[in-house]
Amino acid sequence: MKNPILEDVLSRTPTVPLYHYTGQAGFIGVVEKTEIWASHTQYLNDRREYLHAVDMVRERIRALLPSADETGRSILANMEVGLTGIEGMNVCVCSFSEERDSLSQWRAYGSVSSGIAIGFSGAFLAAVATLKEWYLVPCIYEPEEQRCLVEALVQEVYDQNLEWTKANAPELEDLPPGGNLNAYLHRYAPILKDYSFRDEREWRLISRPLSCRSEAFSFREGTSMLIPYYKFPLLDSEGHFKLHEVVVGPTPHPKQSEMSTRSFLVKNFQRDVPVVPSKVPYRSW
Repeated sequence: MKNPILEDVLSRTPTVPLYHYTGQAGFIGVVEKTEIWASHTQYLNDRREYLHAVDMVRERIRALLPSADETGRSILANMEVGLTGIEGMNVCVCSFSEERDSLSQWRAYGSVSSGIAIGFSGAFLAAVATLKEWYLVPCIYEPEEQRCLVEALVQEVYDQNLEWTKANAPELEDLPPGGNLNAYLHRYAPILKDYSFRDEREWRLISRPLSCRSEAFSFREGTSMLIPYYKFPLLDSEGHFKLHEVVVGPTPHPKQSEMSTRSFLVKNFQRDVPVVPSKVPYRSW
């Protein structure tokens, strides 16, 4: 990436712990298997949030058409056509939050009366992301920052395609319509979220395009269809699994839940991990 805006977003690193909110089954699976499930972007609970970025890119392409010459219009038209194939790529994401005890997160991701927030140090997650050649990126909520990012992305791909077109470069023959637009967009689309969700302070692990034949690429039962996901290993370069802390969500049995969570961690060689109860006065029972 030549544009500093695009490079800056991907190079940001968390300076605080990050928390993955889940239910009891998810917590057990993460700790016992030292892995976390990253869901396919096209099968997220709110698929609209991904299409939001695609729509912004399409609007930017159309805004550039009137001032482009014949070659430019052809390139831009191909870029828009290429957007129709974006759903064919297997890109998976996993969400974390800077908020360690958030009411909205308990409601959205924790099971009823039994949520768990699994805390990891930002440095650890950044290290495992780098090791797997994934991205760990903060979500962008500000509309103006989103607009600048999309404009930079479209311009980056347009300039690249224009250069290859003028040079009659062989790269264009090996790429889908629009060149690298879809491949690049997959890095950014999952982090452009509506401003109303800004309090989540979310970060996302984002994969590169994956093969469905990969051993770690799998499927789980969904409400109405099979859900593709990727088993992302939470191990650093030395093979260590490191938890920062575990927050036990609102529950009618806080003391017993805290005790059993501690025992579970001890059984799985995580004796020194702090376990703390939620202080959110949320009651769903």
